Amino acid sequence: MKSIKESKIREYFDFYQTKVLPEVEKLATQKKEGYHGLHTHTDAVVFRAIDYALELGQNPMPVLFAAACHDMARTHDFYDETHGENALPMAQKIMHKFKNELTDSEKQSVLLAIKDHTTGGNATDYISACLWDADRTRLSWERGYCEAFFNTEYGKKVASGDAKKYITWQNEVLGRTNKEKEDLLKLIDRLKTHQK
Repeated sequence: MKSIKESKIREYFDFYQTKVLPEVEKLATQKKEGYHGLHTHTDAVVFRAIDYALELGQNPMPVLFAAACHDMARTHDFYDETHGENALPMAQKIMHKFKNELTDSEKQSVLLAIKDHTTGGNATDYISACLWDADRTRLSWERGYCEAFFNTEYGKKVASGDAKKYITWQNEVLGRTNKEKEDLLKLIDRLKTHQK
């Protein structure tokens, strides 16, 4: 039986997949698959961002939009400080389509979180903190944990914890198929290879 938090994560993630993701796909220059892919990396960041916001007792909706749009202007997998700022016009168009989901203040915070996620700007609010932590978690699993790179206590806990355990739990929450589970377990094996 799923917990209330798990049900909420699923509810918000379903909203992302059925409503927001199709709009992001129309505008994004980012690849659909791969290291920074929309259906690989971004999906995982959205899931973690929702989880982190709920753990803080905050509204996950602005964090969902920030995570959904954070890498949509990527054109490659290499280091690029400009992709956050380049995503802002696209993110504004997407948020305009969902104008009743966010307040004007939340929209501004979403844009700031997207812009700052590439430069390491200090998290000015929970939206930036959750996006930053959700985006950096995979790097921590791959390259080793460094507390200084995280803002929230829960983000620190997940980033310093067992990647396989978290991803297995994520699969359970989302009710993923065996094929999807196998793909994520391959990711875990790749993470382990990077850690050695």
